[in-house]
Amino acid sequence: MDKITQNPLKTLYLLRHAKSAWENPSLSDFDRPLNKRGKENLPGLANLAAMLNSPPELILTSPSRRTLDTLTGFCRGMSTLFKIEEEKELYHASKEEILSRIQEVPEKIQTLLIVGHNPGLEEFISWILAGSIVSIPLQITTGSFVQMNLNISLWSEIAPETATLQLMIPGRFSSKLSK
Repeated sequence: MDKITQNPLKTLYLLRHAKSAWENPSLSDFDRPLNKRGKENLPGLANLAAMLNSPPELILTSPSRRTLDTLTGFCRGMSTLFKIEEEKELYHASKEEILSRIQEVPEKIQTLLIVGHNPGLEEFISWILAGSIVSIPLQITTGSFVQMNLNISLWSEIAPETATLQLMIPGRFSSKLSK
């Protein structure tokens, strides 16, 4: 077992919003709600949240309706207190914007959850895992959850090869986590 797996100093969770509805053309992209399948995934995401050994101390989320609805479902599974910050910069953020925001997280925070959108999340995950054992491109579908352990003391130290993928649950499987 390598050092990162044995003693991670930080934990990063990433959650892509659940499947959203497209039927109402009068709604902006920002205001689109979850569709039936997206709503059906929420109990599984709540169960996943309940199983986390280290719940997030800080949650940074895009303020779009679909990300907030997804986060609400996910948080139903957590019994601990945490801080949520809605950040408009995370709405369709690029890999670089996600990285920049993570680097600003206070040192005292050990576990962080980012809730956002593709392609930024997928590009960030591929970038941070570059050089690790993950050599195939990861597809972060709607409702997907990723956990990485980071061998860093400060969030500003995040870089490729500092992360180890611990868990990836594609969105289509999250509904199977329901009780």
